[in-house]
Amino acid sequence: MPQATKMIEYQAVLESIGDGIIVTDRDAKIIYINEAASKMLLWNRDEALGQDMVDVVPAADPHGNMISPKDRSLYAAIKTGASFTNHIANYYIRRDGTKFPGAITTSPVLFNNEIIGAVVSFRDITRNAEIDRMKTEFLSLASHQLRTPLSAMKWFLEMLLDGDAGPLNKEQTEFVGNVNESNNRMIDLVNDLLNITRIESDRIIIDPKPTNLSKLIGEIIVELKPKFEANQQKVIVSCNPALADINLDANLIRAVYLNLLSNAIKYTPAGGEIMVVVSNKGNEIVSQVSDNGLGIPKEEQSKVFNRFFRAKNIVKKVVDGTGLGLYLAKAIVDSSGGRIWFASEEGKGTTFWFTIPKAGMKAKEGQVTLGS
Repeated sequence: MPQATKMIEYQAVLESIGDGIIVTDRDAKIIYINEAASKMLLWNRDEALGQDMVDVVPAADPHGNMISPKDRSLYAAIKTGASFTNHIANYYIRRDGTKFPGAITTSPVLFNNEIIGAVVSFRDITRNAEIDRMKTEFLSLASHQLRTPLSAMKWFLEMLLDGDAGPLNKEQTEFVGNVNESNNRMIDLVNDLLNITRIESDRIIIDPKPTNLSKLIGEIIVELKPKFEANQQKVIVSCNPALADINLDANLIRAVYLNLLSNAIKYTPAGGEIMVVVSNKGNEIVSQVSDNGLGIPKEEQSKVFNRFFRAKNIVKKVVDGTGLGLYLAKAIVDSSGGRIWFASEEGKGTTFWFTIPKAGMKAKEGQVTLGS
């Protein structure tokens, strides 16, 4: 088959794809754009050819902040030779200034082991985003409505246990105590669901104030002390003494420490050791929470920050848990401009690290606070 005929057939294949396709050279200049991309971006194809792709397709993050060219996946793909996929939409700007949420995949083009350009495929996921918004709103409404009767049950159960309706015998006290414990677990689940929907819908207020991390951690340790002591666990805290106060929302960051420490307590056997270390590193404050507990199986570690995930070895030994805590912790750290990661070995323990920019958290208006 003649080479020219093959090229025509390849182009016909690209034109028939419903997703937008843009091909660039190694300088990020557009050398091909299919019809779907042309219509999606409202660009005439002849006018787009030869232009820098980031100029033809500006991008903004979910909060509306423009993404700088150096942070675009196109340049990263050309520089590193790695592919990048963004399933959670950024927003892409059409030629008329309107925008749409887009899922995008960027891959390098290799020829004779040399990067000669990149292929970018993307699609408008406005409908998907609207469905996600509706699901989040429904979950928020349902969780909020559930919390009221659960709180009433908690109040009446505590009254029964306190003997306000008359003394209970030993068996009755045990039964009511079990119901109260289950009700409290349900309240924790509902509160986690509410917090997650509030963060995902960008409704959380961020109110940074100068905060001493050493003092904040000390308060959390005191709060958790009964659990440490009940499990005969040793807790070691080491904070850099030169650590300056940092502007952050203590309510949000407290939730991160509380989750990581609660997990460490829950998944570390009696007599185990838990360590908290806070240090300076470049432009970040790095917090470390380590334990010598159950650990996370290697084959499941990619799911750790997923909603409702609980490792198989943990489910067998610890029944309690919603699988939402680490998802919430990551959402808070991400919204704070930080990073969170971990290392774990089954049967030997787990270490989590997360960072907060030394510049502090950015204030943000919203409708609700975490846990309200």
